[in-house]
Amino acid sequence: MKQLYENWRRRIKEVSYMPGGVSMPAGKASSPCPQGEEQNGFHPDGRPFCRPKPEMKEKKKLFQKAKIQPYNFDWGLLSEEGKEVIETRKEIVDFIRNNPDQPIHIDKPRGSTKKFGGKKKITLPFDYGEWPNLINPADNMGWDLIIVPSATKEDENLIPVGYVAYNENKPSAMFNDKIIIAPDGKHDPEDRKLIKSVFDQMDYFDNPVWY
Repeated sequence: MKQLYENWRRRIKEVSYMPGGVSMPAGKASSPCPQGEEQNGFHPDGRPFCRPKPEMKEKKKLFQKAKIQPYNFDWGLLSEEGKEVIETRKEIVDFIRNNPDQPIHIDKPRGSTKKFGGKKKITLPFDYGEWPNLINPADNMGWDLIIVPSATKEDENLIPVGYVAYNENKPSAMFNDKIIIAPDGKHDPEDRKLIKSVFDQMDYFDNPVWY
């Protein structure tokens, strides 16, 4: 993957200095993505994966522990409403492990149905929702969460125990991962079995990953 990236950068630099090519500053390649999008990794064949840039308001709210700057030094920019953009799955997992008592909104309770961007309605054996104040730039909405079937929103210390990710069969949804949480990180084989049974029904999800 590193070699593919270096080859791409070298090719961009060569093209930029060819007769009739577009001039650009030496040592810095232009973005391979259309205007309004940003690169977030690569496809397996080496093509850059582009996604819409997260929309941020011009005014930023001061973070309480960084009183003189509109920045949370640990996790990123804060919007006017106090919502926080957390860029990657690793960052949201680390954040919730250290700050488990975040507000949770359950929009699909256990027993309801959800399509996950497909056509088939799937009955959920777990509570599905989001952290409304922690924004995933993949869709500019709260990071999605799954509470293991043996637990509920009312349980304390709900921390990440795994995740489910879209694959290249639905590239427009990639990076909109679902974080699986459990009280004190405790769950059982039946929890894993039930969650896997849901996502086995869709070919655009990879198998759940457990920590």
